[in-house]
Amino acid sequence: MRNIVCVFAGLTTEGVYRVSGNKTDQDNLQKQFDQDHSIDFGEMDLAVNAVAGALKAFFADLPDPLIPYSLHPELVEAAKLMDYIERLEVLREIVKKFPPINYQIFKYIITHLNRVSQHSKTTLMTADNLSICFWPTLMRPDFENRDTLSTTKLNQAVIETFIVQSDYFFHGGDVAESSSNEGTPPPHCHNMVEALLPLQLPPPLQPQQIQHTLPPDPLI
Repeated sequence: MRNIVCVFAGLTTEGVYRVSGNKTDQDNLQKQFDQDHSIDFGEMDLAVNAVAGALKAFFADLPDPLIPYSLHPELVEAAKLMDYIERLEVLREIVKKFPPINYQIFKYIITHLNRVSQHSKTTLMTADNLSICFWPTLMRPDFENRDTLSTTKLNQAVIETFIVQSDYFFHGGDVAESSSNEGTPPPHCHNMVEALLPLQLPPPLQPQQIQHTLPPDPLI
């Protein structure tokens, strides 16, 4: 959603993306955006959690998940790798298989979530917490499928790894500091200092159908 990640001071809001916002405000925001994609959210009097909820709803309402279903098995297998560096290398190759527009949006949202995680002392939203909130939205699993239930933790671990290591995956950075390169990813990524710029998402609100009008890299 245009500007939605950038407009709120949610980096200091406890429970952002976890605490539900006002449903009426969220629905009104979505309705206004559907009618006018150029609206400036910064001029609207909106609670942080309503904006956060609208962002999650945007991805949840897409006809296909941002992370293509065809890549889910590969991501699960990558999450099983015991060597942490090998796991990162395999995940980086998998994310390169995303359709170009899906890749750009995924890069944008993961970079944003990394920034949120850097303020976890205030927001109480670590990379782990954020991955719990976002992996079902970004992957849209079929929870009625028993196989899906068996891979829930692995799917969450994949998103957590992307959040923690966003600098490595998307910005040419080194692997974030860790006491060990195996096992659980480190809780914070200290290298990501880039500012987020508004992301333009022209209608229709479907990554696979959005015209390729995005700049090559919406982040500086």
